[in-house]
Amino acid sequence: MTRALHLPITLAYAKGAYTVGLSIGREKRPANFVLDSGSSTLVVLPHAYDPDQDASHAPTSWAQEIRYGQGVWAGPVLSAEVHFDGLHDSVRLEAAQFSLVEAQAQDMREADGLFGLAYSGLNTAHDVRDYLAERGIDPPLTWPWPFDKEDENLSDFASLLKDQPRVTPTPLLTALAETGRIDNRFALLLRRALVHVEDDGADAAMLAADPRNQGVMVLGGSADHDADQPHWLHEGEFVDIQIVHDLYYNADLIAVQVGDGPRFSAPPLQAKYEHRAASNAILDTGCTFLILEATLYRAVLEAFAQHDARLPALVERFQQTFQQQQQGLPNADIDGLDWPELHFYLRAPDGGETRLTCTGEHYWPRNAMRAGQAYCLLMGQLKHWPNQSILGLPLLAEKYCVFDRSAANGGCVRVAKARGADAAWSR
Repeated sequence: MTRALHLPITLAYAKGAYTVGLSIGREKRPANFVLDSGSSTLVVLPHAYDPDQDASHAPTSWAQEIRYGQGVWAGPVLSAEVHFDGLHDSVRLEAAQFSLVEAQAQDMREADGLFGLAYSGLNTAHDVRDYLAERGIDPPLTWPWPFDKEDENLSDFASLLKDQPRVTPTPLLTALAETGRIDNRFALLLRRALVHVEDDGADAAMLAADPRNQGVMVLGGSADHDADQPHWLHEGEFVDIQIVHDLYYNADLIAVQVGDGPRFSAPPLQAKYEHRAASNAILDTGCTFLILEATLYRAVLEAFAQHDARLPALVERFQQTFQQQQQGLPNADIDGLDWPELHFYLRAPDGGETRLTCTGEHYWPRNAMRAGQAYCLLMGQLKHWPNQSILGLPLLAEKYCVFDRSAANGGCVRVAKARGADAAWSR
């Protein structure tokens, strides 16, 4: 059987996303990378890696500029050794492709980069060899970085790249699967969506020691669990979600329900967005929030009001407090109310429906970011975004999720209850 790599992950560094420790270069310099199923690039921040100090690195003539929902960065594409040091085993990739950030408008907090877990379609770069040669840069390579530091929007650099040939670096997960060392799947055991903080003076090491900030990543293995240690990460039956497109981990969201109230049908993706979004929902481990398409978000708030007229005002109060002060609300303001479960109905591989539930504990996590504060992790559709829901960490909390890219008809995501979920949840 193909071996599985088990890697510890934590909320301690990125705060609103999980990171995994990888080592870059022949000297195996350790770094912590955000696990992001909504992107495909291995992104390394410059403080975490110096190519000039690594004999394994090889420059290219490729450059990348990648934009996320609220961030952007640019830099050269290089290759170097990447080491996966698991709990029981290790794997080395000799020439993994990644981008070293040279200009950015993005905050990764204490993380050292991003590990994009999606497919090749999101990992686009441009070959600027001819452009550099015309300007007398010899050899015409992007490391050392031959461009000026760009403005925050990186708009000039984006315009430059559009005129250069497009190329596709191999995503790290794809490269690892192509070695035959693991099957083409990964799994994540996730506990919460935001870092749990009991002491505002806690450093990263203290936060990482908190079990509520810990999780596990499994690279490869069988489709449901590691045969050598069956069911040590999950319990109960799996339910399956069909991946309907391999741009992102695209799903077909059928409906949303608040408590035992009526279901709200999710509108299909508008045709004008199909080329850039592919479906009306994505599963995104790099997103801290549940970002609901505009009509669904309004329906959920209206259902909250029917459940308890005080609930929508608290959601609005949090949003104002967060925007103005980057703070949450006191735990006590949230604890005294009955926050209903949110049920998400998604297309299953057999054509039926799979229901995933998000509890109030996970869309209103307590002791989040700061001791004594609660954060509301429900958001409406992003400005200038397609009419697509982004199903982030709150929906995946206390679940074991297998992203099986090798399954029939484009893949599926298998979801079960995380082992020890009930025991792990406490404030």
